[in-house]
Amino acid sequence: MNENRKLNSGRPIMIISCMHCHKQLNQKSRICPHCGGENPHKPTHAILFCPCCHSELEEHAYRGSVIDVCPQCAGLWLDSEEFAFHTSERDTFADSSIPRTYNKKPVERNKNYLKCVRCDALMTRRNFRKISGVLIDICRDHGVWLDAGELERIRCFIANGGLRKSQDREISANSIALAKLASKITDLNTLFKTLNKWDMKRILLQGM
Repeated sequence: MNENRKLNSGRPIMIISCMHCHKQLNQKSRICPHCGGENPHKPTHAILFCPCCHSELEEHAYRGSVIDVCPQCAGLWLDSEEFAFHTSERDTFADSSIPRTYNKKPVERNKNYLKCVRCDALMTRRNFRKISGVLIDICRDHGVWLDAGELERIRCFIANGGLRKSQDREISANSIALAKLASKITDLNTLFKTLNKWDMKRILLQGM
């Protein structure tokens, strides 16, 4: 992607070329406004270091792919495609070694935010599927950092119906939100009808 700078209100803005349509866009724009193509940021590090203990990560084979593992804390780095595959129903349901029950643990919320091992940007932290109890650190451009044992917990959560439970909860929450919205719309319609009646009365009284 070609890069140059433009000034806007005295402040420099980094302009890049979309890798799909080659039109110019703001570097902060992940999605091109011209063609809708995705422009992930390029990784800046070829050698990866653990964001927790700063040890150099080592490559390990894992179920047909290669993931990066910290030799000190056993944390894992999975690039986006690797994480998507290893947390898919397709892969977890084929793994007979996963326990038949999933025991949810308390969510640990006092951890510091971590930097992406590929670009140094601060990662966002999310509870996987909102109900798993596993907090994962995500770089939207490059991948996911998992502490020791978290990948196994996520796979166990999925294999024991966690995705279905998460979807059921989202459907229930959406239904409640729609019911509240419908109630507000009904209340607004009633209010507008009342105001219209008062306007008609005011017009009639003024004309008398």
